[in-house]
Amino acid sequence: MSGLDAVVCDDLSELRAMLSSAPDAASLHPIGLREVVRGEGAVAGLTGVLRRAGVVDGSTVTVLSDATPKQYAGRDVVDAVLDVVGAHHGVSLELLAAGAPGGDVLADEDTVARAVSQVRRTAPSGLVSVGSGTLTDIAKVVAGELSVTHVVVQTAASVNGFADDQSVLLVNGAKRTTPSRWPDALVIDPLVTSHAPLEMTRAGLGDQLSMFSASADWYLANAVGFDTSYSPTLVAMMRDGVESLLSASAELGRGETHAVSALADCLTRGGLAMGTAGRTAPSSGLEHTISHLLEMRADADGRPSASHGSQVGVASVVAAIAWRRVRARLATGDVTFDESGVATRDRVFDAFAHLDATRATARECWRLYRRKAEWIHAHLGDLERTARNWPTHALDIDRLLKPADVVAAALREARAPVAFHQLSPAPDGEVVGWALTNCHLLRDRFGVIDLAEIIGAWTPDDVGAVLGELDELAR
Repeated sequence: MSGLDAVVCDDLSELRAMLSSAPDAASLHPIGLREVVRGEGAVAGLTGVLRRAGVVDGSTVTVLSDATPKQYAGRDVVDAVLDVVGAHHGVSLELLAAGAPGGDVLADEDTVARAVSQVRRTAPSGLVSVGSGTLTDIAKVVAGELSVTHVVVQTAASVNGFADDQSVLLVNGAKRTTPSRWPDALVIDPLVTSHAPLEMTRAGLGDQLSMFSASADWYLANAVGFDTSYSPTLVAMMRDGVESLLSASAELGRGETHAVSALADCLTRGGLAMGTAGRTAPSSGLEHTISHLLEMRADADGRPSASHGSQVGVASVVAAIAWRRVRARLATGDVTFDESGVATRDRVFDAFAHLDATRATARECWRLYRRKAEWIHAHLGDLERTARNWPTHALDIDRLLKPADVVAAALREARAPVAFHQLSPAPDGEVVGWALTNCHLLRDRFGVIDLAEIIGAWTPDDVGAVLGELDELAR
């Protein structure tokens, strides 16, 4: 999946063969994505992509997008897509409205339902979505609801969710990963992605950096027995090409085509890993919950938030710091487990009740966190045993993580935010402290902050120390 001198149609056969022969193959889901089409001119070949996906000439195709301008060879990419598809199909355009004037499209219940209704009216044989992460997440749900062939035209190297079968949606005000549908094809044209706003490309680097701390959280959940789906094969697949990408951070920050394309490759592998794992855990841990809470708080307050990837990048530095502090505590061999560190219903409601008048968000968060809380109470011995045996896990964790200064350096070289006050717009200090304190209460995955609370390593002083170190790294 490389090379800019020609369009490459990759049916992922090599990757499928590698996964099918892996030691943990039995636990992996099949890849539902048929092909990745990439290279300069990939958009111009959309008709062939649709044909290979089973959409015959003369049938109806709906293009789903939003009002955000997207450049392609001196024109808007939506116009180019309409021209290419319209030459062989009956084509219609459906635009999704932003959640607020001048704002972004939100993947909430109302928007998703409206998108399904808009596309259903056109009765298409195929759906072509043209947009970045949120638009693609909505389109995957629409394609699943209507059972139509779906081709994704990726407009920025901004997130890793273009190539999987899951969508991040707002459910009762809480960010939730929801099963949706694999796209049939993913089209990545450097004439589009390298002309995306630099802030989106830098955000894509932030989203990519989450793989280090997220993989460590995933490993930890497996080690304690909460989630036994951890796959060394998928972790290795995600890391292919990452070292080269990190060394090209400065070029990435300038939007140089070769670096943006390398980032798009890495993000695609991340999406495939999440789809094959059947969950977002390979690339969504502590850092994503922090970003989700910042977004939820902004939505509740009726104000914009910084881009998801830029927040994830900053939170990935936080996660690296938090992991180092927890590992240091565990390395002493002298930690005490206290069940009072497990949040109660009252605490979860106190954390989230202010987000909406109906307290639906608090109920939704407690619905999932409750499962984790009950598991922790029932398996405290497993957690203590993992701590006693920590030397057997320490080397694996060391291999998964990158030091905080390395993560921060990659962001800094790309001219991306390293600390929360550098985000645009920047959340205030109270909101940041709230997000870090309560991030693990959002969902039912076990991660480093769950462990930190139980061993008394996530107190207000700990949160303050982490933020202080973060600000030092941003200077």
